[in-house]
Amino acid sequence: MKPSLTKIDNFPYQYFQYGSKSSTDIDVIIVLPKAEMPATQEERKRKLKQLKLNFQLNWNAIFVVIEDGILIDTIYTKSWIDSLNNAFYHTHKHHDQLFEIPVTRTIKRNKTLAIYKAVRTILTMLTRTHLRTKIRPIIRGIHPFQLKLDVLKTIDFSEIESFNQKNTIDADIWKIIAFYLVQNELLITQNIEVYSKEKLLIHVPKIVDFILRKKITLQAKNTLTQLKNNWLQTITDFGDFNSTENILSCNNERVDIVKEIGL
Repeated sequence: MKPSLTKIDNFPYQYFQYGSKSSTDIDVIIVLPKAEMPATQEERKRKLKQLKLNFQLNWNAIFVVIEDGILIDTIYTKSWIDSLNNAFYHTHKHHDQLFEIPVTRTIKRNKTLAIYKAVRTILTMLTRTHLRTKIRPIIRGIHPFQLKLDVLKTIDFSEIESFNQKNTIDADIWKIIAFYLVQNELLITQNIEVYSKEKLLIHVPKIVDFILRKKITLQAKNTLTQLKNNWLQTITDFGDFNSTENILSCNNERVDIVKEIGL
């Protein structure tokens, strides 16, 4: 049975569930007044952690600030505003809600930010594989974006037996990689925003084993490698990426790669 929210007595904020219809997680946005959102990201994370502890919550939760029907702030780098706003807007209807929906419209996506986030997330999943010596020097800090793309070009998923991550099982990592890759491809090439596994599989059914956490065969890994190569070509065709210190720009879009936010 799909987990759902229940009314919590004395909870100080409104909260809303979003995400896939069949999700086994409880993804929640907690809406804070602008004046109560802590100034720094670390303070926001500590406040969220303490709130979940106080109320014994098992939510996959995030703080947001909403004004004029859209998100204007959240916790970085756990999410980013345009994607989270649109994900909530499109998927809140899949869940029973306790309050009136505060997000009333979508936000134009910063595709350069979406590309950067997808690239960095996928590389992060590979930091404990045989590729770690290539990835670790460029995963954090300020580096030319092309270095990340060059490493992605060398990835052959058929060579990976385990990701060796301490806190995330292999099945979840395969799902994360496949989801980010295909989600980003659809956004760039077709302006299609996908925030649920059901919709993702309608568009690209060949990744079903990854998304549903089934046994991953050699054929499935080869398919994912081909999809990755196609995606990298799509990124190349998208435009010229210019890295200047902590700013990545492409097609009149700018991204702060340290904070991972659009500018």
